[in-house]
Amino acid sequence: MAKISYGIIGCGNIGPIHGAAIAQVKSAKLVAVSDVVEASAAALAGQYGAAVYTDYRKLLERDDIQAVCLCVPSGLRMEIAVDCAKAGKHILSEKPLDVTTKRIDLIIAAADAAGVHLGCIFQSRFADDSAKIKKALDEGRFGNLVLGDAYIKWYRSKEYYASGAWRGTKKLDGGGALMNQGIHQIDLLQWFMGKVDSVCAFTSSPGHEDIEVEDTAVAVLRFNNGALGVIEASTAVNPGFFRKIEILGTKGSVVLEEEVIKTWEFAEEFNDDQMVRDRFSGSHTSGGGVSDPKSISDEGHIRQFLDITEAIDLRRKPAIDALEARKAVEIVLAIYESAAKKKIIYL
Repeated sequence: MAKISYGIIGCGNIGPIHGAAIAQVKSAKLVAVSDVVEASAAALAGQYGAAVYTDYRKLLERDDIQAVCLCVPSGLRMEIAVDCAKAGKHILSEKPLDVTTKRIDLIIAAADAAGVHLGCIFQSRFADDSAKIKKALDEGRFGNLVLGDAYIKWYRSKEYYASGAWRGTKKLDGGGALMNQGIHQIDLLQWFMGKVDSVCAFTSSPGHEDIEVEDTAVAVLRFNNGALGVIEASTAVNPGFFRKIEILGTKGSVVLEEEVIKTWEFAEEFNDDQMVRDRFSGSHTSGGGVSDPKSISDEGHIRQFLDITEAIDLRRKPAIDALEARKAVEIVLAIYESAAKKKIIYL
């Protein structure tokens, strides 16, 4: 497998996670980083012997970079992604790909025109237990799906929102507890349950009066398969709790807490079902960013970098391409529209 050289654009909180993940992939190498804050770029580059740029366009001029990681604020990604595509660079963006479906579609069009790969980080899909749930769903073990619920009840301090001028803004953050923090669980929920037909929602900001976006949201969903569901998300719940997904059917039910299965029950037992239950009974659930956005594991990122690096080398589609990444944003935007218009929104 050929070694793929990466550049990172944006060296804030998530840029170092990308750098650490790249370092763990033998077929990948970090060559250069860019950030408008030179000290941030230098700090990250120094760990891996990478070049430093304050203008990302200079990074894109390098012939020895095949792929670029987008770690800039969410609402800035479209313009930079289009420049990356025009420069012939493959793109792996942090979530969300951007903050509107219109801007995402512009990124997709640019990548298609340039013939480059375009992927988006949704690392929770790469967790072992997430994959096990998806396999059981594909095998029909749940019977008819009845309920699919996602809970993200976290805490973010006023200092967190004040740490970057873009945080909590409609233009650059795109939203709050849903678009920023909750989108991983929303992506998993729709991956498990299938397409969403309609939503009815409420949003508010009881914990942070100085932000433009919601810090709390509740939505009721109807899926295309007839199942119903609930999304509850907040960044105002102190001290914060582990995120959770419940997938409930007529023949089986599963609860996933963070990335660990906590309930695994089916009407028809398979040989390894008890092994699954025995394993999770002693499992420890990590912090997962409940109250500190930096306290996340890089394991999921490593697995996703392995996937897209191989996809670039073998010229195959990455596991999570732009069309997959678009789905969660579409759901979030429908929730916002429902809350604003006080009506059911059909996707």
